[in-house]
Amino acid sequence: MNKIDYLSEKFILTVARWYLDNFSRDSTTLEQCEEKLRKRLNTDKLDMCFLYFCDRTAPIKEPIGTISLAANDIPKHPKLTPCISNLFVAKKFRKQKIGEHFIDFAKQKLRKLGFEKAYLYTTNPTIHVWYEKLGWKIIAEDTIFDIKIRIMETKL
Repeated sequence: MNKIDYLSEKFILTVARWYLDNFSRDSTTLEQCEEKLRKRLNTDKLDMCFLYFCDRTAPIKEPIGTISLAANDIPKHPKLTPCISNLFVAKKFRKQKIGEHFIDFAKQKLRKLGFEKAYLYTTNPTIHVWYEKLGWKIIAEDTIFDIKIRIMETKL
């Protein structure tokens, strides 16, 4: 049975490695990623992080993906809140609608927290097309660390 659960201390190192390999700049350390994740151990307020567990993994107790909900995660745009960030699914489990499931879960969680809109940004030059299929709209373009980003918004 597939399950989404809150990040626990037990999996911080695993998720920190995912962050380092997939989201961080060259100067970021594993320790900095771990520190960021410890700030996302909340279960009743932002910032929080979730893990996806899949019954096709051996053992099932290992996560295959992560997503975060943050008060703000878009540099230079502090008024855009809340943010969905760091969506990651292990390569072996991609193209199985886990990302869509994660986004639906995140939107539902934010609605329960009282929000009406959510924001995110993408650095990948084509992933915005996937988000648009899920109902997100590009509301701005900017650069962060000399990387072009697309800032997106969705109604919850």
